[in-house]
Amino acid sequence: MNAATATMESAVISDLLIPRPYRVIHKVDEIPEVVTLHVVPVDGELPQFAPAQVSMLGAFGVGEAAISVSSPVSNRDFHAYTIRRAGPISGALVDTPVGGVITIRGPFGNMWPLDSVTTPQLLVIGGGLGIAPLRAAIEAAAEQGGPIERLSVVYGAKDPSSLIFEADLDRWRNAGVEVALIVDEGSENWDGAVGVVPDLLESEDGVELDWTNTTAFICGPDIMMHFCALRLTELGVPEGRIWFTMERNMQCGNALCGHCQLGPFIVCRDGPVVNYQSIRPFHHVREL
Repeated sequence: MNAATATMESAVISDLLIPRPYRVIHKVDEIPEVVTLHVVPVDGELPQFAPAQVSMLGAFGVGEAAISVSSPVSNRDFHAYTIRRAGPISGALVDTPVGGVITIRGPFGNMWPLDSVTTPQLLVIGGGLGIAPLRAAIEAAAEQGGPIERLSVVYGAKDPSSLIFEADLDRWRNAGVEVALIVDEGSENWDGAVGVVPDLLESEDGVELDWTNTTAFICGPDIMMHFCALRLTELGVPEGRIWFTMERNMQCGNALCGHCQLGPFIVCRDGPVVNYQSIRPFHHVREL
């Protein structure tokens, strides 16, 4: 590496390490303890991002957390981040009022490979808050057309009150997207499917596809992604057409600290989107 290249790489890394102030302009209470923050830069333009990219959101005096951008790429008015209260950092972000300021570094990482999908069917599978990193991909796939002739969304949550983005789900249905929902525990007013997400694959309550001509994007708890991938391969989806997003415990966002390592993968450097065929040997290892 020559001196000029080293200087340029150093400048890029330094820029990514700089937290920039963003103002919260709107706040959506999705479900208890889950909010979506709409934010804009205090100074400068809103940066471009790609579906699945992650930013490091910071609460002053508390710390940073890795959160995916959940707004459509076509929305140039603000970025949206959907956050669950799970600890001091996420709690401070959830409690940020409209008009308050947080810091953001990023967006980092690669994207859902929408431009590389060659199959006529795209299946998007989300579990719990995992639907948030998929939201931009669903919007983009519904808009772009191309080889994708059939777009299906399978979404599961703990119970009916834990489903988020319900207005989006209705809008996607009205736009011709196939939407199948399932919950772990039903309720008196729930007449949909009850069970776990893989139950909706090749099911009358879920989706029945030409599996050998299907590409799948999956985001959710590791255990859900594991069993969804197993079910898909049983049905005939090639491993190379199954994609995960792995939002592990990122801290630096620059492949410097190693907190998000999974086997040979540094998620903030090599992901967050990874191909199942590549990640499978390590994703199956308990507690890796």
